[in-house]
Amino acid sequence: MKKIYKTIGILLVSIIILTPNITALAASKSFTFNITHHIAIGSLTSTKTSATGTVNMTNWGTDNYFTIHEYDSSGISVKLMGKMTYSKSSAGSPYSSTVYGLTKGKKYSYEIWKNQNGKRIQGSGTISY
Repeated sequence: MKKIYKTIGILLVSIIILTPNITALAASKSFTFNITHHIAIGSLTSTKTSATGTVNMTNWGTDNYFTIHEYDSSGISVKLMGKMTYSKSSAGSPYSSTVYGLTKGKKYSYEIWKNQNGKRIQGSGTISY
């Protein structure tokens, strides 16, 4: 009986240690982009009250900035919650921006928007809570 309690204890400790890592994996989304104007990059269910987008740019395509729009898509209507803005700088990649005022457990969708100038921007990124 003592071995059973010991095994259960070890199992519980293992689950407690691994749970934050599993949650972190579930609360992030990686994406790549090669666009001239707009692209949907998916959705996530929030685990915190803010979301941070980090991008690595390989081509700015003569643009100096672009935005990732975040929409509350958990209800019937879609509502813009905020924009993560990325501006070209001499510091270079990676670039980070954060949106605040989210609600835990709600589903949010993301879209990249840039100027309609016909020039491509390229890169990759991650959105995480």
